[in-house]
Parts: sequence; C-alpha cells; structure tokens
Amino acid sequence: MKPDRRPLRSFRCLLLLPLLACVAPALAFCADIEKPDIFADLLLNTQTAGRVGVISSDLGSAGRFSTVSLDGLPFSTLTGVHSDAVGRFHDGRVYIVNRLNRDNIQVLQPSLAFLTVLEFSVGAGSNPHDIAIASSAKAYVSLYERNYLLVVNPTVGAIIGSISLAAYADADGIPEASALYIDGGSLYVALQRLDRNDPSGKLPPNSPSILLEIDTATDTIVAAHTFPDSRNPFGRFRPVNLGGVPHIAIACPNRLGFISALDGGVQAFNLVTRSFRPGLLYGEVAAGGDILDVVFLDQNRAYASVLDAAFNKTLQRFDPITGQRTAVLAFFPADSGFISGLELSPDGSRLFTGNVDLNAPGISVYDTRRGDVPITAAPISVGLRPIDLFSLE
Repeated sequence: MKPDRRPLRSFRCLLLLPLLACVAPALAFCADIEKPDIFADLLLNTQTAGRVGVISSDLGSAGRFSTVSLDGLPFSTLTGVHSDAVGRFHDGRVYIVNRLNRDNIQVLQPSLAFLTVLEFSVGAGSNPHDIAIASSAKAYVSLYERNYLLVVNPTVGAIIGSISLAAYADADGIPEASALYIDGGSLYVALQRLDRNDPSGKLPPNSPSILLEIDTATDTIVAAHTFPDSRNPFGRFRPVNLGGVPHIAIACPNRLGFISALDGGVQAFNLVTRSFRPGLLYGEVAAGGDILDVVFLDQNRAYASVLDAAFNKTLQRFDPITGQRTAVLAFFPADSGFISGLELSPDGSRLFTGNVDLNAPGISVYDTRRGDVPITAAPISVGLRPIDLFSLE
C-alpha cells in the first residue's frame, strides 16, 4: 500500500473532533466574545513580566493572541493568528506557530502592543508544529508533513537550511516531528512516528517513538533515543529537576482518543546522562485516562490534563516521585466543554488552564500557594476559546 500523503492537522485538532461532536450543539449558542479595546492594547498591553500568553480560537477560521496577568486580569490585543496555532516566547519576542493551511511563523513585538513585526512561510502544506530558538540568527521549526527539520533565521524570516529526518521515519515515510527543546548546544526533537497506513485510519503509534538529539553548532544528529515506556510524545517538553538533576518531561499517551487505552504516561529524559529515566513519572493507570499535557511546580507537585475513554476531562495534581494522583481540581463531562492549554506562571504561584466551557470559555487560574484554589469564580474571558497557553518569561 502506498503511503497516505494527505496532510494532517495537528493531532490536538484531531483530538478535538470527538469532543466537538459532544459539545457542538451547545457551542452553536456560545457567542464569540466582544471585540478587544484598542486603548487597552496601546496603553496597557506592552508588558510581559508575570504574564501568560494565550492563543484563542473560534475553532474554525480565526484566532487571537492575548495575555493574562497573575491576578487574572486579561489584556486583549488586535493581533489575529491562525485558528490552529501555538505560541512560544524567547528573548523578548512572541513566536506564533501557525499550523496547517497558514503554514508560517508570526513574530509579535511586546513593546508595540504585540503587533506583528514579521511573518514568514515555512512551506505550503508543511504544517509547522513547534519552534526552538538557538540564537537571533538560528531557530528550528518542526514540520508535521515533512521528513526534515527546517532551519531558519528568526530575525529576518529566512530559511537557511534543513536537517533530514528520513532515516527515522516509520513505514509511511513521515516521522511526525513535533515538540522541540534546546538545552545548551543540544536540540531535542520528538518524533511521534504515527502510522498513516493503518487500516483503522486512527493514526496509531505502531512504531516506537524517538527523541533525536542534534548538535546545534553543526546541525548533525548525534543520537536517537527510543522512548522506552510509552509512545506518541504529545504536547510540549517541560523542564523539571528530579533529585537535583535537570530533566525534560513530556506526556506520551500512546493510543488516545477513539483508540484510547491506559497504555501511556509521562516520561522524563535526563539532560546530564542523556538517557531516559526508568519508568513513568505518572502513568495512565493512575490518571484514569490519556495524559495530554503536564507542568511541574517541583519534583513533588505537578499537574496534568487527562482525557478518559468516555471523553470526560479532568485537571489533576500528582506527585512525580511517587507517581500517585493527589487531587482532581476540575472535571468536565463529555458534553460540557474541555481543557485546552496548561501553564504555570514564571514564579510558580499560579496555574493557568484553558477552560472551554460551553457558556463562558476562558482562562481558569489557581493559586498554587493556597492549595490550588481558583482565584476567580468564573473563567476569564480572552475573546475566543483558549487552545494554547505559554509563559512570557
């Protein structure tokens, strides 16, 4: 059978389909919220300290960038982004990765009320998934529909090279490169390796997933580490110190969504030994569902968004050392919204979650220093439905 070359939107958007099927009737009556205030944009929304960036979307054709403060004060902007996008912050600039059907990188300048100062294509139909900035002259972009990694100049928006990933693709020829992380002179690339040829059409991870290590000085691949305890690295890499040693961790839900099974968990990679930590930091058996994203306050307190086989969603707290769940902070039945986006404030005092409630979508904020209590009675409106959160420090 020939590989299926039809482009895929992000796995996150594919995952939303069954959720939207449950909630679509109610969403039809959920009006997209008021236009942003231009005066707030120009006079107030030029700072990043202590804030979290928010990508919100109408889940159709349009998206928006906003910010939220530690106290839950939203700052709208006039900056439009793609309806399927993620954001990253580096060295005073916001980088928006606009995914399939826009296929570009959009750069926002905080000092100019987050206006777009640069936008450049990474190839029509390439479906960019992440960006990692090595310097003002070099960055890397993962492409979900290509068998290579793109090297770009993020200051001028020029493509300056590529790194072949063809040797690490599965049988369909596409490795599904997703999350990126730079540590010192090493770039780490998560390859999901989903099977586009599987008769089920559900994109199962039939081959082991791989963590590639690339030398950023030479752009050569120096190691390929196989994820040992699960597959399908999903979401983004998160830094965490375990026993005083720096690691990066990522949720690996293995089979999820329509093929959900309790067969995945959170895996951690030791940045000193350059090897995976044995076992899972948090397994899906303990979580009761597919773990879609995690953030770490410290080695004893972390948070996860979890989707169970019945498409109920929970926000959970867990202990990475014991692997045990310690609390459920929020619960969404299958027909009443979902969680999309998870981030801690730079000082760790606040946990932000994207809350796609049917009637009042917005950002929920929890005080991590007072037992994870919500700081507002209702989600904070950011204009549209939140789909991604990221720190602005």
